[in-house]
Amino acid sequence: MTNLSYIDLTQQWYQRKGQPNFYRYAKHEDGPFTRPIKPLAESRLVMISSAGIEIVLDDGPDPVPFKGINIGAKEKAEVFAIPSDTPKEKLRYITGAHNRRESDMLDIDAFFPVTRLRELVAEGVIGDLAANHLRIRPSYSRRKTRELDAPEVLRLCREQAVDVALCVPI
Repeated sequence: MTNLSYIDLTQQWYQRKGQPNFYRYAKHEDGPFTRPIKPLAESRLVMISSAGIEIVLDDGPDPVPFKGINIGAKEKAEVFAIPSDTPKEKLRYITGAHNRRESDMLDIDAFFPVTRLRELVAEGVIGDLAANHLRIRPSYSRRKTRELDAPEVLRLCREQAVDVALCVPI
């Protein structure tokens, strides 16, 4: 199997289009990984996703989509709560920002694995799930992510007494 560099391929694509300036991707020399203090089987886990997920409020002929509750403490933070006990059937993917050739996005568990997480809790692999998973609206602004969204995610993780975060980007 050949490894493909997303950044290199993107830069080549822009160069072919005549773009003189390349996009400057965020680069971090070290990752924000911290070893868990306790075993996963005793830990509370939160899923953090950038997937455009909405909750469908009813099953009528015209279901009402609901983005979740924007729980960003700061007005411009875009962090949404997705209650972890929301039935999978009530979750919908609402944006088209994905490779449609590889996935139709109908299987929520392919990118927001709520069923697998619940199974892991039932099997005792994970201790518990946080009351709310978190959805962050993707932003191309490193400043906004660093100064608004990330601190809000951290605050909400602490508020829910989270031990482990599973980050699931899309």
